[in-house]
Amino acid sequence: MSVPDDYGPTNGNPPGTRTAVVPEPGDPSTANHATRRKLPLAPPSVKVERLPAPLTDCGEPQTVEEARETYLRTQRASWNAVGRTSKYERHRYHIYPRILEADRHFRTNYENVTTAMLTRRLSPLDETDNWLTPWECNEMLHGGGVHRSVREALNYHLGDFTFEWIAVTAPTRSAGTPHEHIYLWIDDLDDDVTTEHFEPGLEKHLKYCANAYEEDHRYRADGTSGAITVEHTPRIVKQIPDKLNDINDETNSRLLPNTAGAQYLASQLAHLPLGDFYDTEREDPPQALFEGAALAWASPKDWFRSSQGVPAL
Repeated sequence: MSVPDDYGPTNGNPPGTRTAVVPEPGDPSTANHATRRKLPLAPPSVKVERLPAPLTDCGEPQTVEEARETYLRTQRASWNAVGRTSKYERHRYHIYPRILEADRHFRTNYENVTTAMLTRRLSPLDETDNWLTPWECNEMLHGGGVHRSVREALNYHLGDFTFEWIAVTAPTRSAGTPHEHIYLWIDDLDDDVTTEHFEPGLEKHLKYCANAYEEDHRYRADGTSGAITVEHTPRIVKQIPDKLNDINDETNSRLLPNTAGAQYLASQLAHLPLGDFYDTEREDPPQALFEGAALAWASPKDWFRSSQGVPAL
């Protein structure tokens, strides 16, 4: 299930190792990030009251760079404060284990699980190759009924199967551009599910999401890589990440290892990189991840979504 933007505290990179940031699909191969960081977090058309107060100055949205620094400062303060929960802690101790618990739940309760992932992306540049504000990218990805259109297409073409899903929006490592991974667990008795079941959902994304281009959503027909992946025998992580121990399991004395896709999905939660940033023994994550995390904080759209059958912890 891994794709070029794989990032997470459990990605196995040793402390002190810096990996070159390769542009992810949709992000420009050559880019002036200094210009991007001087952009306001949101365009003038957005009322400043819609933003968290710390991300505004003198009645105006902060720049991308300023928002990143404000995010890091305020989240550190919340992390250290008694009686306050930082966004990192919420993701680390609540959402991350919920994703892994859902994976264990469906693999236990479905007779024959097929997993799949559909990734939705967009370009952060307008038609003149100028940067869009992070807010505009977020609205393009999540607004205009695109969620409903993609969901309805998936529901229709998977109508013969029982399935559940979790969707996580994450910033790219290369430009902080929001993109969404939709991970599905499907009760697929005869391994009938193929990439063709997800093509209509991808087509809806390409049709209704401005700045979404087919060239950034390539995939192999056999489902082994790209914007659509399908695994009839899901790969299992060889090493149980420490976060799995945060799951309160009262029914089994032994934890069931997770699928690689579910662990990858959980690692994409926008606020997890804070853990590495404040760990002196690890290399700092790319700045773009924190610029994207500041957008996640400001976003009126939920960067974590799930179907109704996903269990709560």
